[in-house]
Amino acid sequence: MRTPSHYKIRPPHEGEAPAAAALVVGAYLRAVRHARRLTGSDAAWAIRCSAAKVSRLETGSLHRMADATGLLDLYGIDDLPSLTAVEHLLREPRRHSLFDPAPGWLDRLHACQQQADTMVIYSAFAVPDIARISTYPAEAQTQWPRDDTPIRVRPRASLTAENGGGVTLLLDQMVLERPPSRPSVAPAQYSHLRQLASSARGPQILVVPLEAQVIPRASHMYGMTLHGHDLVVEQHHGYLHYYTGEEAAQRRHFLQAAQAAGVHFP
Repeated sequence: MRTPSHYKIRPPHEGEAPAAAALVVGAYLRAVRHARRLTGSDAAWAIRCSAAKVSRLETGSLHRMADATGLLDLYGIDDLPSLTAVEHLLREPRRHSLFDPAPGWLDRLHACQQQADTMVIYSAFAVPDIARISTYPAEAQTQWPRDDTPIRVRPRASLTAENGGGVTLLLDQMVLERPPSRPSVAPAQYSHLRQLASSARGPQILVVPLEAQVIPRASHMYGMTLHGHDLVVEQHHGYLHYYTGEEAAQRRHFLQAAQAAGVHFP
């Protein structure tokens, strides 16, 4: 049964972080709008509001289900799995924690990554896709699980020596010691990482030694600053957890400990 369109999300109290669902779904709405090459004014006219309100909806102030469904309809997102997924997420009762196993979860992660001002990525199993060379093998355990929903949001551009500002890669030591299924590509991949790390405009790359015992609970963790708010994402096998507010702060401390223990990529 579909969620009634009049469903409302409680606005945050003064000084309170936005609900995780509002921040994540808002980023998704903005990413899909950009993919459709529509301006904020185009969207505002269609749902009879101001461009300023559309901007607020996209940056964490989404409080009515009808606003989200109205924009999705405008953008041509009419398949039932996508609509049901968004409605399900917006009904999440825990304000600062969002469990996302729903169809289209990869689009929502891509949307957050695209719009993040800063991002820390901690990988425990493989070189993150944003820093891989084209021949680096993506083994089954490191591939993104797929669902039947069309991919509508492109991933953030791969890191180069010129576009890595604000990005920190944390690699567990085992990432470098565990050879890929095609060991012959390892030298080229490590050379690429060295090139990224040595550039003043590239990302910061740190290796977290085993003896630090700072091991992420998920295969990937992302610490983002998204529209001025803290957002932490844990990627598990086939689902994501998003955190804002105090929930995000606790996990930020973990990422900060990993950064403090890390050594610069050789």
